[in-house]
Amino acid sequence: FEPHIPYKAQIILANSVAYVSTSAGVYAFDVDTGDIAWVYPTEMPLGHSPTVVGGVLYVGGHDRKIHAVNAVPDVSSLPVDGATGYRINDQVLWAFEAEAGFDTNPLVIDGTVYAGSRDGFFYAIDAATGKMDWKYETGGPIHFSAAYDEATSTIYFASNDGHAYALDASRNLKWKSDRRPSWGFHSWWPTIVGDTVILPAARGYRTTHDPQVG
Repeated sequence: FEPHIPYKAQIILANSVAYVSTSAGVYAFDVDTGDIAWVYPTEMPLGHSPTVVGGVLYVGGHDRKIHAVNAVPDVSSLPVDGATGYRINDQVLWAFEAEAGFDTNPLVIDGTVYAGSRDGFFYAIDAATGKMDWKYETGGPIHFSAAYDEATSTIYFASNDGHAYALDASRNLKWKSDRRPSWGFHSWWPTIVGDTVILPAARGYRTTHDPQVG
């Protein structure tokens, strides 16, 4: 198919379906045949991988929205796009809109969707209704997806203000790191190992000028 796949996006497997974020929406493939089961089209590119929980697909995009869509629709009941012949998943449950785009992978814990946005806020959204529970402001855009430590009920993420954050499910700040020296936090997720959280940072490469010659 034609649409570009964002460099962050990983294939998500659930319900015998492979869900793929693209620049034109979510493509759902039958894992046995490779056929396109359906497409959820979006006007602007999606920013990261979708999350599938309890038959619902959650995905963020550059249209400033988190979309919640039926992940397991009755394919035979979906309308057909006359130009492509693909089934179109029109079973949208809700869409939450922020002040800027989302290029993070939604984290869904206990009925709440957590996602950072380019507007610098980290959002908690009711997974059933799409209404915002709360938001937490950082000092820069958030391109870095969050991770959850069940043992301590802690949500970890990083912002491009150079800080890592640890919040509880009620928006309370457990800690904020010192500013980390890096080019930013852009790509993946924190990794939790025991009582340590690892947040990979980006490095700006300069191969012709000090201090990073070569």
